[in-house]
Amino acid sequence: MAKLVDESTEDVQRLMFAVIHRDDVDAVRDSLNTSGYRFTRVDAQGGFLRRGNSIFMVGVRAEQVDDALEKMRAAAQNASAKSDEGSQYGVVFVVRVDAFARL
Repeated sequence: MAKLVDESTEDVQRLMFAVIHRDDVDAVRDSLNTSGYRFTRVDAQGGFLRRGNSIFMVGVRAEQVDDALEKMRAAAQNASAKSDEGSQYGVVFVVRVDAFARL
């Protein structure tokens, strides 16, 4: 069984879940890669934004949240556009990470 890493000794303190519009996926992926962020991308389709999307799960230190968010925002050209229903084309959730283990 993998041992959970103590958060004080590891660099991941926050997990960002970014739901990105399908038209912006490549640009956001490239921006995160270029900036050195590690992430996992999951393709999704469903009722949340009612379009094909990808969810980026990005592990960062607490002080990197604003930078990572800005990188995604700058790369997501549709993020400031409105859909027919008036909703945004992207949304980001940030949660604290107590511990994690690499497999």
